[in-house]
Amino acid sequence: MPFGYFLLVPGYALAIAYAFYGRLMEDRALLAYRTAPAPDLPALTTAAHWGTRPAPGGASREVLEIAWLQGGAPRTADTALLTMQQDGLLRVDGQGEVSLMAGSLPRTPAERAVTDEHAEAGRHASAVTLGDLRNRLIGNQKIAAIGESLIRRGLAYESRQCTRFRVGHVLLRLCAKLYPVLAVIVMGTAFVGFAQNGAADGVITAWYGLTLTVLMALAGVACQMVSHAVLPDPVPGTAPGQDVLRSARRDRSPYATGAVAAAGGGVALALALDGLDALGDQPGCEVMADCGVGTIAADSSAWWSDAFSGSGGDSSSGDFGSSDSWSSGDSGSSSDSSSAGA
Repeated sequence: MPFGYFLLVPGYALAIAYAFYGRLMEDRALLAYRTAPAPDLPALTTAAHWGTRPAPGGASREVLEIAWLQGGAPRTADTALLTMQQDGLLRVDGQGEVSLMAGSLPRTPAERAVTDEHAEAGRHASAVTLGDLRNRLIGNQKIAAIGESLIRRGLAYESRQCTRFRVGHVLLRLCAKLYPVLAVIVMGTAFVGFAQNGAADGVITAWYGLTLTVLMALAGVACQMVSHAVLPDPVPGTAPGQDVLRSARRDRSPYATGAVAAAGGGVALALALDGLDALGDQPGCEVMADCGVGTIAADSSAWWSDAFSGSGGDSSSGDFGSSDSWSSGDSGSSSDSSSAGA
């Protein structure tokens, strides 16, 4: 077999392997979703819930599940922390140091995780920073349990699966860009060979070059199609999980976007959906961003994945106000549900 045909093996192998893997993971998630028992908590996106102003009580388990579907453990930790801040239970000064309000009691398991991690961090340092507390909270078992529940119910992928999806998209997009270039090179080489060789050898060279060119072009198309239409995106939510997110953002919900969340009292849900964007230009957002809030844990392939995909990570950006300290201030109650936990 001519050497040129060996160049086709990686492209077709990747396309077939990741098409099979992506379809298998989607089918497994759908099977888990269809067979999983209904959750004990009422659905977040029911008309009855949207028709009332949520009572104080911290970010509910349902809101934290939406945060996980939107941005995994980092977004879930951010939502728990910032809901406490908006409710006046947690304060962050201009240096990013965190203090809990005296006499405040955790209202949910997630807030219990915050207080536990704050106490643990305080044993090892004189001051607890927001970045350190956030990193501890991301690895906390109570936060991890939210993702595990979603995975069992077919609403979220495992982190290792998301990593494989990301690597797959990188390789497939690389092949989708590389094979058309190789096809042009092969075609040009074939024409040069046809012009330089005799009639018989020239026809053979041209036929070989044309065949290889077509196969390389098809390999690039196959990789592009698998990346765009078959392999799931490297995000936590499965197809049913993405449906939950879309339902949470539906137009008839008065708490679906950060723009109206403060007026309606639904800042916790807005934080889960929009991250830092939900707070707009509130004082202290710059300090919060400097401490890492709103960013997603870096993946080893993220930098070159973004180069090929043309998109960045899930970090928030924008011009935020700043001040020496920030707390609940004028934002009022930000909770989205009662204090019922997991």
